[in-house]
Amino acid sequence: MNYLPEVFLPARDEFIAAIDIGTTKVTTFIGSVKKNNIIEIKGFGTAQCRGIKKGLVVDINEATKSILNSIGIAEKATNMFVDSAFIGVTGKHISFLNNWTELNINSPSKVIRKSDVDKLLGIANRVNLSSEHYILHTLIKQFSIDDEKDIFDPVGLSTDKLAVELLIIYGSVIPIKNIINSVKAANIEIEDIILEALASSEAVLTSEEKESGVIMLDIGGGTTDVAIYKNRKMVFTYCLPVGGDLITNDISIGLNIPFAKAEEIKKKFANVDYNFYETLNKINMGDLKLDRNKAALNIRLYSIVSDRVKELLNIVKEKIEAYGFIHSIPCGIVVTGGTANLKGITALATSVFNMPVRVGLPVEFEGPSEAVSNPIYATAAGLLKYANQIKNFIDLGQFEDKRQKSRSFISRFRDFITRVLKNGNLEQGV
Repeated sequence: MNYLPEVFLPARDEFIAAIDIGTTKVTTFIGSVKKNNIIEIKGFGTAQCRGIKKGLVVDINEATKSILNSIGIAEKATNMFVDSAFIGVTGKHISFLNNWTELNINSPSKVIRKSDVDKLLGIANRVNLSSEHYILHTLIKQFSIDDEKDIFDPVGLSTDKLAVELLIIYGSVIPIKNIINSVKAANIEIEDIILEALASSEAVLTSEEKESGVIMLDIGGGTTDVAIYKNRKMVFTYCLPVGGDLITNDISIGLNIPFAKAEEIKKKFANVDYNFYETLNKINMGDLKLDRNKAALNIRLYSIVSDRVKELLNIVKEKIEAYGFIHSIPCGIVVTGGTANLKGITALATSVFNMPVRVGLPVEFEGPSEAVSNPIYATAAGLLKYANQIKNFIDLGQFEDKRQKSRSFISRFRDFITRVLKNGNLEQGV
């Protein structure tokens, strides 16, 4: 039971659009949902992104142009028109809190009713955040009755006291406003804004991994998104404001070449598997116009890339260790995002975390092979999957308290801004 309002469910063949606005690229996916809940990707468009740095908008005009370019390519590929979409959000401003709330059951029978659950969730959602923060997701981690935890559906059970634990994910208002304004300038209505770590997890993790315990790492161009699942629930999320661009920058400095040329070398030749470099001697690197010893160049490139990736993974490990999760993750690590394409990434991550590692590709998707077989598109694919959950109230293991989701995101966000403006704490603009 999902404790949701009765609303009209859209037709199963309705098209959904999702836009992943990353530091290095903007990707637009257009898809539909088949009868077996498989997402069919009808087409997609990817364009170079300008105006975004580490997940944050730094130039709205450039960001809007990048969004329009991506949408235009997707529309041409599908012969469809995009006027609304689900949008991903990330950045170091994203944080979370756990909120545990209790409610006494006062009925003579002590049987929990749906109205009791609704009342409890209403109380639990009243968290005391500053006006500078906006709640993106309210995820139900577990219900509890008396001393019994991990109750999935409490309705019909008897108890004196019902409790719920929520994972409340929130972000800073200003970065979210900048994303909204960039998308609005492209004449796109925002259906909802979804945490990218949540979207990527929905795309690449299996239900078994979520149940047993798993860490998802989405290493993008400017950020690394982390999500940890246990007992089917997200229990931790974090955004590290570094990603593949840092590797490119190191190559640029280490080889004394322009950033664009360093990015080209990274995509063509970089990896973190030393044994692979024996085969690089057979590759013609002359088109890169690098006049130096190829063997020495290979060794230098390996050292630069592996050192930076290892440092990034160790930062993530330290963060996870600080929260006490590192020793309770049986299913190990799932690495996705563009950096997951580096040869040797699984072996290197295994050595850092001392647990099994696999590369995460979108699962339960159909469509162009490039879209469903490349980890670089995990977030865009996951946005479609999570959007389907929101639109059709499908339970994927950890349902959201979606009682407000029947209203548009812009409507909800505008109401929030209006309340804040009454206190004189925020400039107008949405």
